[in-house]
Amino acid sequence: MQSSKNQIETKVLKSSRGEIFFAEDFMKYGSPENIRLTLFRMEKDGLLNRLSQGIYLKPKQDPLLGDIYPGIEEIATAIAKRDKARIAPTGVMALYVLGLTTQVPLKAVYLTDGSQRDIKIGNRTIKFKRTAPKSFAIKDELLHLIVQAFKETGQQEITVSFLERIKPSVLKVDRQMIETQLKYAPVWIQKAIHHIYQSGYVD
Repeated sequence: MQSSKNQIETKVLKSSRGEIFFAEDFMKYGSPENIRLTLFRMEKDGLLNRLSQGIYLKPKQDPLLGDIYPGIEEIATAIAKRDKARIAPTGVMALYVLGLTTQVPLKAVYLTDGSQRDIKIGNRTIKFKRTAPKSFAIKDELLHLIVQAFKETGQQEITVSFLERIKPSVLKVDRQMIETQLKYAPVWIQKAIHHIYQSGYVD
């Protein structure tokens, strides 16, 4: 029988670089205290980087840049997968994912049907905002992002420039998704997206 420490180390060493681990991943190998101490030692030895409480990374490495960290989206997705929860970017994060802003938000806000909480990652925060199941009525990820981008910008701030910039994303959405899922968006957003989608250009 391998010791708790050896089992945890073996699992980490056999994993791919860039993999995110949670303390809960090692529950079958020992007590919470043994797991915490082993992960602490592995962090001190440079085998793991601690992203937040109970969240660790086996970093990818670049000869010039050193350790490479995953994007906030990848971390949020890993947390959601662990929690078996659905998430969707909202607010400025939706604009960033769509390429409508180059400013990386210090607080990345995600709608979720899981637990509501804030998780600190370095100088940034991932906020999981509990929402009603109907918020996930739009199941197409790209269409959901587009709708959230419109909401974040606001009806009064929708300019021709904004419509031109979001147009390439809108035109990538499958026609069937537009026909079956756009109805769950506010009417003013439906009209704007239909105009872009049907005409292929902005007046």
